[in-house]
Amino acid sequence: MSDGRLGRHVSVWLEGGTDRVRRPALAGRAEVEVAVVGAGIVGLTAALRLAEAGRSVTVVDQSGIGSGTTGHSTAKVTSQHGLTYAALRDRYGDEAARAYGRANEAAKETIAELAGSGIDCGFRRRDAWVYAAREADRSSIEAEAEAARKAGLPARLEEDVPVPFETAGGVVFAEQGEFDPQRYLIGLAARFEAAGGTIHEDTRARSVSDGDQLRIETEGGEVVAEHVVVATLIPFLDRGAWFARAFPSRSYCLTATVEGPPPDAMLISAKSPTRSIRSVRHRGRELLMIGGESHHTGTGDADPERYRLLAEFARAHWNVTAIEHHWSSQDFSGPDSVPYAGPLHPFTKRIWIATGLRKWGITNGTVAAEVISDAILGRENPAAGLFDSTRFSLRELPKLVVENAKVPLHFFGDRIGHRPDRDIAELAPGEGGIVSAGGEKVAGYRDDAGDLHSVSTRCTHLYCQVNWNGAERTWDCPCHGSRFSVDGEVLNGPAVDPLPPRPTG
Repeated sequence: MSDGRLGRHVSVWLEGGTDRVRRPALAGRAEVEVAVVGAGIVGLTAALRLAEAGRSVTVVDQSGIGSGTTGHSTAKVTSQHGLTYAALRDRYGDEAARAYGRANEAAKETIAELAGSGIDCGFRRRDAWVYAAREADRSSIEAEAEAARKAGLPARLEEDVPVPFETAGGVVFAEQGEFDPQRYLIGLAARFEAAGGTIHEDTRARSVSDGDQLRIETEGGEVVAEHVVVATLIPFLDRGAWFARAFPSRSYCLTATVEGPPPDAMLISAKSPTRSIRSVRHRGRELLMIGGESHHTGTGDADPERYRLLAEFARAHWNVTAIEHHWSSQDFSGPDSVPYAGPLHPFTKRIWIATGLRKWGITNGTVAAEVISDAILGRENPAAGLFDSTRFSLRELPKLVVENAKVPLHFFGDRIGHRPDRDIAELAPGEGGIVSAGGEKVAGYRDDAGDLHSVSTRCTHLYCQVNWNGAERTWDCPCHGSRFSVDGEVLNGPAVDPLPPRPTG
C-alpha cells in the first residue's frame, strides 16, 4: 500500500519475523500417530497436548508458524467476547452460557500457565471491557452484565470506561490477559519439538485420503497417520460441507504511536461500527492498537478506506504522532456464534476439525484444541458438548439459508454483471480489476513497477468469480472466502489449487 501515513503494511506481531529459525518443508514420507495441518494456535496447542501425552505428532503448515489468523489477531486472552453471554443464554439457556464462560476462562488460564512456564511472549494481565458507544446501546450491555455474572464470570457493570471519549458505560471482566501471539506460538513450537514433535513449514496439504491409515498429500510428499487434525481456519476438505456452515469475514487493524500512555485495558464497542482497542508493547514502546471495520470476504468493501477510518478514529481521540503498522485478518463464524470442534463429519472419529472461532480465536482456539486432543486421547472434555462439530439446530436453519443463498447470486450474478468494460492495459499501477485481455475476461493487476499480472477469474474451489481486494491487493472469493495472490497463489482456503495464469495482452 502506497499511503505512507498508514505505516508499514505488516502485522505488528510478524514484523521482523523472517530472522527466526525456519523448519524445513516436508520431503518424502512421514509416518506418525497424529498429523496436524496448520501451525496456528489450534494446531500447535493440540499438537503439544498430544506430544506431551506420548503420541508421535507432526505439524505441516502451508507457510509458517503464526503466519495465518493467529499472527494477525488483536491477541486478547479473554473470556470477554463482546456481546456473547446474553445471546447464548437466550438461544441455549443458562447452562450453555456457563459452559462457554468456564471453557474460555480455563483457556485463558492455560495460556497464562504456559506463558509462565518459560514462553517469553509478554503476557500481562489486563481488564477487558465491552462498552456502549451510544446511549441506545446501554440496554445491551446491561443484559450482557447480568448474563455474564449469572454465568459465573468476573463481570461488573461500570459507568466510567477507561477511554478518552464519552460512553454510556461498559461491562468489565477483571484479570484477563494480552500477549504477543507470534512469540507464544514460537514458544509452543519449541516445547512441542522438545516433546518429540516435528514441524514442516512451507508444506501445503492438498488432500486427506481415507483407508486403513489416513494419508495427507502435500506438494513435497505425504504424511501417514492414524488421526488427522485439520486446523486451517476453515477445513480445506469438502467432506462435511464446512464451507456452507461457517461464513468468512475480514477485519482491519493498525497500531499508532501516541503522546501519553494508551489505555491499560482491552476494550471493544458493543455495536457496529466495531472498535477494538488495546495497547501493545513493541520494541520498548507502548503502541495504541485499533481494530474493526469488519465485512464479508470478497465484497467491494475491501478497500484501503477501512484503514483510514481506523486512523481517523485514533486521531480523533488520541494525540497520534505516527501510524506504525496496518494489516487485516480473516475468520469464520457459524450460525449460532459457537465454535465447532470435533469430527469432520458424524461418520469419522479420525479426522478432526476446528472452525467458526468468530474472531475470539485465542481462547476459543485453545478450547477447540483441547476438545480435539482430549477426544483423540479418549478423555472427557467439559466443553465438547457445546463445541460439538456434529450439532445441528433447526433454529439456525434460517441463518444458513440466508448465507448460502448468496452463493448462487454471486455464482451467476457476478458472471453476468461483471462484464469487463476495460482492457488490462488501462490498469494504473497498484490497480486490479476484472478486465479483458487477449479476448477473454481475466483478473488483472498492474504492480507498482508497471508489470501486468493476469489470472483466471474463477475460484478453484467451487468456481465463483473472485473480486479485487484493494486493501490487501489480493483476489478474494465472495462465496466461501478463498483468497489468492495477484499471481494466483492460494492464501486462504477452502481452495487448494491456485488460480491459473491468463494472458496479459
